[in-house]
Amino acid sequence: MKWSIHLPVVLAAAVLTGCTSFTPLQTSWFTDEYGNLITVDYGRDVKPHESTFVAPNGRTMTMKSHHKVRVLLGDGTKFIGWECMNPLRTGTMYRSNDEKWMYHANGISCRVFQKTVNDKGEKDYLAVFEGVICEGPGRMDR
Repeated sequence: MKWSIHLPVVLAAAVLTGCTSFTPLQTSWFTDEYGNLITVDYGRDVKPHESTFVAPNGRTMTMKSHHKVRVLLGDGTKFIGWECMNPLRTGTMYRSNDEKWMYHANGISCRVFQKTVNDKGEKDYLAVFEGVICEGPGRMDR
């Protein structure tokens, strides 16, 4: 097998995966009261991501951010969330592009929300994980 034949294929694959890969800058692990764990990788993107937020008064606001997270839940579910406007009083909120997931970082605690139908039959974000930090943050550049 000659490298000269496969080199263009390898280079093309490296370029394509580089465009879609997530490079974490730091990682934190959180646990809830039942011992369930989640992993959160924090990262940045070169291009800013734009998100919108509709305030309770109906006003639509946009926000651009380079910050994103990759959240891995204990059941294997994972999503990428982008920093967005935070309707809560403290912490930093991240929302997935499909708006099905939100991650709320608040110091040593965090919450993960999933969009689902609430008891009133309305679409809403319900907490599926609430935990405290058990290890981290671990920097990835060391």
